[in-house]
Amino acid sequence: MRITPLMMLAAPSMLALTLTLGGCDQGEQTEQIEETAQSGEQQGAEPVAIPEDQLERAKAEAAAAMARLQEAGEQAGAAARNAAGSAMEQVQVKADEASASLREASAQASAAAAAAAEAASEQTAALTQSAQAQADSMITEVRDYLRENDLDSAQGVLDKLKALRDQVSAEVRTEIDALQKRLSEDESEDEAQNQPAG
Repeated sequence: MRITPLMMLAAPSMLALTLTLGGCDQGEQTEQIEETAQSGEQQGAEPVAIPEDQLERAKAEAAAAMARLQEAGEQAGAAARNAAGSAMEQVQVKADEASASLREASAQASAAAAAAAEAASEQTAALTQSAQAQADSMITEVRDYLRENDLDSAQGVLDKLKALRDQVSAEVRTEIDALQKRLSEDESEDEAQNQPAG
């Protein structure tokens, strides 16, 4: 077999690999390999082959290193997935809490609005009832003034009654209109009677 310059350059590299794989306990064997390689370089002999057991050991160590690397990668991936899952769970919890708070606030607002509407309705009913009672009393006054023919006093009370029109029932509004009509008729009669005979 012809020795090429490439083979000559590769011999020291092969020697370094053998030293690394062999370890300290392979010192004598390494020295023999080194001597053989050097003599081969000097004498132009063929390169020395690496012993089979060292090659197998190197393959086993490389395979073990690859396995450890793969395991480390899987552990890192699992840790990343766990971290992402935990973060999503926390976000979901916060979203659920916010949704619950919103529902509670909405329920409270609805209850407050209902209470306010009820209170306003009660207040309106109370005011209407009060205005109704006041209007009934004033209607009685207007009738009394009309019976006494005190038209000015009757008109004064009727003006106050008209201010209550929006707060009283339709029946009372009809009564107010009737009293106003009767008062106007009485005033017309008084004017006709007070005119001098011509």
